[in-house]
Amino acid sequence: MHLFAQKPLKYLILCILLIFASSTYCSDTSNDTGTNNTQNDEINDIHMLLTYSILYKTWQGSDPSRVIGKNIGALLVNPKKDTILEFNRNAHASTHNVTQHAESRLIQGYLAKYECEDLTDYIIYASLEPCAMCSGMMIVSKIKETIYGETDPYGGKSLERLSLDSSELPDGYKPYPDVTISKASNCIIRKELDKAQKESGIFIYEFLGTDIAKEIYKKAYNMFINYEVQYKTNQTIYDNAKKFLEQELENYYRAYEELQ
Repeated sequence: MHLFAQKPLKYLILCILLIFASSTYCSDTSNDTGTNNTQNDEINDIHMLLTYSILYKTWQGSDPSRVIGKNIGALLVNPKKDTILEFNRNAHASTHNVTQHAESRLIQGYLAKYECEDLTDYIIYASLEPCAMCSGMMIVSKIKETIYGETDPYGGKSLERLSLDSSELPDGYKPYPDVTISKASNCIIRKELDKAQKESGIFIYEFLGTDIAKEIYKKAYNMFINYEVQYKTNQTIYDNAKKFLEQELENYYRAYEELQ
């Protein structure tokens, strides 16, 4: 007999729990207009646009001598102080190491640089939905939440999977404790990237090297440099984000020149 037929009530409850967990840990706060409903929405948009902008200005093309890795990046922010702390990017090509994802490099690099024990209550803005490896590292380092700028239809929903309770199933498990919250960005750029990737039918990592993706990232960059805050209290946050972009570009081009 089918398992569901044996314990219909338990499995119905489990289905409800799975739906609830998904809505709790994958909150898409987007709206049709792409405008910001709250001050915090605008802060998230500023940081997400900054992440896109750094990647656009350091775009990895077809020249193998300049390729560091995939066009994927991650930004670390301390929300309590509204401080942008660090940026890092995928570097699997330059390191010849497939584990060198943006989020893992960001977390390990910051912890080592400042000799921190963990990253309690910090937020990571990731240009792409985090994979299983990076999700695990976020949990262990106590990242509060991650906000991603493009859905990964192949390797995404890792944090949501860790939050699911399958204990009612045979040989099931309780959810992993203290899972980092995962949210899709409310920025309209995320919607455009998701739509374009789906329509292209190109594998996500290859899509991020296409001219289609680059044009959308260019739009994000233009939105960022011409941004006008809706909440005056966010002006300083935006100004600091622009300064951070300038610093990151200086560091990037300086490092490239040294390699030559």
